[in-house]
Order: sequence, then C-alpha cells, then structure tokens
Amino acid sequence: MRRISPVNTVLVLTATLLLAACAGGSQPAPEVPESEITASVPELTAMHDLVYPLWHTAYPEKDYDLIRELLPGFEEHMTAVEQASLPGILREKETAWQEGKELLTDSFTALKEAAKADDRDEMLKQTETFHMNYERLVRVLRPLVGELEEFHQELYKLYHYYMPAYDLAKIREAVSAMEEKVEPLKGVQLPSRLSDRQSDFEEQVAELSRRVAALARQLENPSRNAVNQAIESVHTAYQNTEKIFD
Repeated sequence: MRRISPVNTVLVLTATLLLAACAGGSQPAPEVPESEITASVPELTAMHDLVYPLWHTAYPEKDYDLIRELLPGFEEHMTAVEQASLPGILREKETAWQEGKELLTDSFTALKEAAKADDRDEMLKQTETFHMNYERLVRVLRPLVGELEEFHQELYKLYHYYMPAYDLAKIREAVSAMEEKVEPLKGVQLPSRLSDRQSDFEEQVAELSRRVAALARQLENPSRNAVNQAIESVHTAYQNTEKIFD
C-alpha cells in the first residue's frame, strides 16, 4: 500500500476546506493531530541508540571491531529514516531534510566500504563524517528557539486548519494562545554564536507581537476578508522572524 505523507495529507485537507469555504461559507475545523505539530521524526531518534556507542566509544577508543559490529544494526535504521516523512509543521524543512538524508546515506556507504577494505584511517574518518551528518539532520528538526516553536504550533493550526474553515471559535482560541506565547519571545537571548543577530531578532519579534495584536482587534468585529488578511500578516511576520536563523 502506498504511504501518504503527512504533508500531502495537510495539503489535501487545506484545499478541501478552501473549496468548501468558496462553495458556501465556513464549517467547523477538524482537530489537529498532535503528531502533526510535533517537530520530530521518531525514526531518526531511534538511530541514536547506535550512534551513541559508535561516536562515544568506538571512535575515541579506535575500536575497529566495534565499528564493524555496529554497522549491520544501522541498516534497518537507515531504511526507516529514508522512508520517514516530516510532520506537517516541518513542511518548510523538506529540502534540507532530503539533502541531509542524502549526505547521511553517502557517508554510511563510505563507512561500510572502509570497514570492508579494513582501511582503519578511513574508518575513523568516515565515522566522524557519518556522525556529523547525523547531527546535521537532527538540527534540521530541532527548533533553535523553543519559544518560537511553541508560537509556531498555534500559528500552524490557525493558518492550515482554522483560517480555511473560517472557524471563528477556534481562530479566537488560537489567537489568544498566540498572544500568550509571543510574550516570552521578547525575553529570548540567542546563543552566543548568533549574538550579532539579537537586535534583528528583537525587532522581528516586536513586529510579530504588533501583528498578533492587530489580528486580535480584527476579531472584535470580524469580517472574513479582514481576518484572513490579518492572519496572513501574522504568518509573514513569523516567517521573517524565522529567517533570522537562515
């Protein structure tokens, strides 16, 4: 049976809601699955059980036998990661996810070839490369600022579910949650390696806060077009904030 990715499911659902809205107005929005707004891929997490001894024991101790012993166990994990789909909330990470998977696969193949040839220097080199590519793939999924990800979870539901259905009750609920979640963002200090972007981040967060407040005001006496435009404005402000980390 063909596997349908969560991203495609969301696109189909969003299109259905938009068509329904055009045909005759609003309808109650469906509940958003928790798995769709959780920024994780369990298949990649499960691989860490083997990555840990490979990197923290076999590599520093130059235990070539252990490297060979661990490699067969990676095969199933590699297949699972290759077939894994991103949750809907990470749809914008798809290109980086695919590129990261290719690098991980290439380095795993190179590591197996080095082990087969008993090229010990190359085994260590490719173990290091494989670990680096694994961590890179993890970083694709891991939110840099947890407070921004919490805000995004509410915006995701609003933008992809509640707005297309124009479910005012759920729109108001999401906007109320975003008003709460935008406040902690104002106190976020970026990691030292991004300290030169702190000022830009604070400016974008302030703009995001203003647009959330404007959306809340629109809901006091709502019209569909005005509310949708205000939601689009919040979405754009969120994207501009996220671009700080590109």
